[in-house]
Amino acid sequence: MERLNLCYGCMEPIDENAAVCPECGYHMNAPHLPSYLAPGTMLNDRYMVGKLLAYNGESASYIAFDTITESKVVIREYMPDSLCKREKGSSAVIVDPDCVAGYKTLLSEFVELNKVLSKMRTLNHINAAIDMFGDNNTAYAVFDWVGGETLGEYLKKHGGKLSWEEVKKLFPPIFTTLSLVHNAGLIHRGISPENIIISDKGELKITGFCIADARTANTELVPEIYNGYAAPEQYGSNNWQGTWTDVYGISALLYRILTGVVPTDAMSRISNDELVEPAMIDKNIPGSVSRVIMNGLSVNGEMRIQTITELVTELFEQPEYGSARLSSSSTQTITIPRQSGSGNRRKKNSAPSRHGLFIMVIAIILCIGMFFLVMVLILSVDDHSGSYMEGSTLPQITEGSPGSFGSTSMTPLESVTSETSISTVTTMTSQENAMVYVMNDLTGKIYDVISKSENYSNLKFTPEYEYNDMYPKGQIFEQSIPKNDTYEDGAEITVKVSLGPKYITVPEYLTLSKKDYFAKLDSLGIKYEEQEELTEDVLEGYVYRTSKEAGEQIDVEKGETLIVYVAKNPPKTEPSDEPRSPDEPDVPSETGYVTEEPDVIITIFD
Repeated sequence: MERLNLCYGCMEPIDENAAVCPECGYHMNAPHLPSYLAPGTMLNDRYMVGKLLAYNGESASYIAFDTITESKVVIREYMPDSLCKREKGSSAVIVDPDCVAGYKTLLSEFVELNKVLSKMRTLNHINAAIDMFGDNNTAYAVFDWVGGETLGEYLKKHGGKLSWEEVKKLFPPIFTTLSLVHNAGLIHRGISPENIIISDKGELKITGFCIADARTANTELVPEIYNGYAAPEQYGSNNWQGTWTDVYGISALLYRILTGVVPTDAMSRISNDELVEPAMIDKNIPGSVSRVIMNGLSVNGEMRIQTITELVTELFEQPEYGSARLSSSSTQTITIPRQSGSGNRRKKNSAPSRHGLFIMVIAIILCIGMFFLVMVLILSVDDHSGSYMEGSTLPQITEGSPGSFGSTSMTPLESVTSETSISTVTTMTSQENAMVYVMNDLTGKIYDVISKSENYSNLKFTPEYEYNDMYPKGQIFEQSIPKNDTYEDGAEITVKVSLGPKYITVPEYLTLSKKDYFAKLDSLGIKYEEQEELTEDVLEGYVYRTSKEAGEQIDVEKGETLIVYVAKNPPKTEPSDEPRSPDEPDVPSETGYVTEEPDVIITIFD
C-alpha cells in the first residue's frame, strides 16, 4: 500500500519532507516505546497506526487513520504488559509461558466487552466499538475519533467547578446511558473526569470501558484505579462489585464537579471517614443534593444507593419537607401482604380500637410534658443572672446534631450544626454572651479546603509548610489548638501543612523529550538544570541521561538539583563512497536509540 503522508500525532495531511507537524507540533522522528506499536504500522490492511495515546494494565490506545472511510479513529489493542511483551523488531505479541491461560481468559473478556458495547453504538452518549479484528497474537477494537476535551479539561477552563443548575442540564444523558449499560450487564468501574468527553458538538460521551481485572486491585493485571472515584470494593479482588460500584464513581464525580474538590480516596475513608459534605464546602449546593451524594459515597456497599435509577430519583425528585420518603424510586413496586379473607379487612370509616385510643392519649400526654420541659429550659437560659458553676465541664456534644452554625440569630441552645465538623457550645457570663467552640481534629484534612470553608471562618489560620513523609502534599499534620480544647471566636491557630515527602524518586526519562520530562519533574516538585550533551545515540531535544538514575532518591527538602542532559546531535557529514567497515557502530534507529540484534523468541500464543 502506498505510504500516506499523514502526521502520526494528529493524522492530518503533512508534507512528506516536514520534520515537525505544523498542526500539532508532533516530531515525525520522535522515538516510541518499543513495547507498543510503531507509528506508521498498518493493521488489518486498513488502519494506519499513529502515536500512542494512553495505556493501562489491560490495553493500549492509538490514534489511527481508516483508509477505507478516510477518517480518524482510535484503536485499542489488548496488551496486558504483565502477561506479555512485544517481540523486538516486530508487531507481534509474545506471551509469558506461565501466563498463557490468564492471557486467553482476559482476552476473551476484552472481546466480549467490546462486542456488547458495539451493540450499543446507536446511543449518542457512549463511544462504542465500530470494528473488531484479531492480529499479532492479540485483538483490536476500533472506535470513532471523538474531537473535543475531557471533562477535567473543561472544568479547568470554567473555574474548576459547575453549579447544580448547570449539572442538572448537562448530566441527565450520562445517567440514562450508564443505566442502559448496566442493564446490558456491564460495569464501568472507571467513572472520572478523564473518561467523560465533551465533544466538539457539546455532547457528553462515556469512554474508557475496561474489563473488571483492569480496574480491581490484586489481580493478574496492573490495575488502573482512579483514587477518589474508585469504590472501596475495587481495592480488593474478593469484594462484590455491581451497579453500586458505578454509583460510587458517579457520586464522586458529582462531588468533584460541584465542589471543585476530589473526594478522599476510599481506602483512607475506611479507616478514618471524615469526608466533608458538599454543602459544607459550597453553601450554594442544595442540602438534599448534598445528602444524596454522600449516600452514594457510602463506603459500605450495602448501605450505598444501589442503582443509577435510584440515585437519579433521589437527586431530581426530592420530596417536600415533611413528606414521606421512598427508599428508592418513586415508581417502585411496593409489596402488600395478602389478606386471608374479607372479614379481616377494616371498614373505611370504622372507629379506632380501645388499644389505639389508649396509645393516642399517652402520646398527647408526652407531647404536653415535652412542651413544658422545653419552656422551662428556655426561661432558665434567658435569665442573664445565671452562669455555669466554677469547675463544671462543657457538655459532650455529638457532631451532627441540629443547629445553624455561624448564624447571628443563634440561641444558646443551638450549639452545633449537622453540616459542620466543628462542635460548638455557648457559655454565659453575667455581663455578655460568649460563644465557645470545641476544636475538631484537623490532621489529614486539606488545608486549602479547610481554610476557605465558612465552617471554619471563626478561626484565623497561620500555615507553616514542612516536608512530611507521612502526609501527602497539602494535608494538615499538626495544629496548635489540640483536639477537644475550647477556643473563642476569632482565635488564631497555627497548622503545619505538608509539602510532601522529603525524598522523591527520580522518574524514568527514556523516550521522553525534554519538554515532557521537565513537565514531569515540575509536577513532582523536583528542581532541575538543563545541560546539552553531544551524542548520536538519541535524537536531538530528547533526554540522554540524568545526574541521578531513574529510581534513585533526590532530596527536595535541601533543594538538591537534578542535572538533565539533553541530547544534541553533531552536524551531519557528507556520506562517503567507501564501503562501511563491519566494526562501525549501528546508526541511530527510528526510535532514537541504537538497536541490538533481536533475540530469537518463540511465540507461545495459539
